[in-house]
Amino acid sequence: GDGADDYVVVVGFIDNTQEQSAAITLERTMPNMDFIVESDNRLWGCRYGTNTEGKVVNEIYASKLGDFKNWNCYMGLSTDSYAASCGTDGQFTGAVVHLGYPIFFKENCLHKVYGNYPANYQIQTTACRGVMKGAGKSLSIVNETLFYKSRNGVCAYDGSLPTEVSSVFGDIRYSGTDGDDPYRNGAVAGANLNKYYISMMSEVDNKWHLFVYDTQCGLWHKEDETRVDDFCSCNGEMYYV
Repeated sequence: GDGADDYVVVVGFIDNTQEQSAAITLERTMPNMDFIVESDNRLWGCRYGTNTEGKVVNEIYASKLGDFKNWNCYMGLSTDSYAASCGTDGQFTGAVVHLGYPIFFKENCLHKVYGNYPANYQIQTTACRGVMKGAGKSLSIVNETLFYKSRNGVCAYDGSLPTEVSSVFGDIRYSGTDGDDPYRNGAVAGANLNKYYISMMSEVDNKWHLFVYDTQCGLWHKEDETRVDDFCSCNGEMYYV
């Protein structure tokens, strides 16, 4: 054809020229990531562990604006991709976008990203009750409040500091981990209208329970012993697998 899709533009300064007769291989890589969310036309991700080069990292990433396939564009533009290291220890346990801000959780803290473009991105770290390991799917937003399963109980986060809303459970503790994948095989939650639904396992008898929290009335109800893998809310109805 006309070669419209058979070229690659590389921006740079050329101080000398060289001929190449052998084939050239080009590749586009993306980081290893534990959790991924979307915010402001970018994909955001986090990683605690080895990266694609085998090095141990503790980082937060963002793709190029409007280009989810490009994670290594650093041209000094507002559309560049982004990467930053975190100083906190421990694995990432969940990620969510709340009130327009990407938030990355560990068990004992959260990292919130402020800013509009890479040059003014700032990551604020708050030491608080974070998401329990294995309960990354417990993050769900009811109206403007974010709920999630921490190690101590279910927390509500309004953008400042989390508060516990599950003290009525008494001395019964609920686990955030079960199964082969300690990152995700734990408490699972969803939101519909004014209610927060969460399925989690009792550490007393290892049985799963489905709870519903009515945020308007401040009341918890135990539905049954359903173990949920995923929730989805659509047109005012709640569905689960």
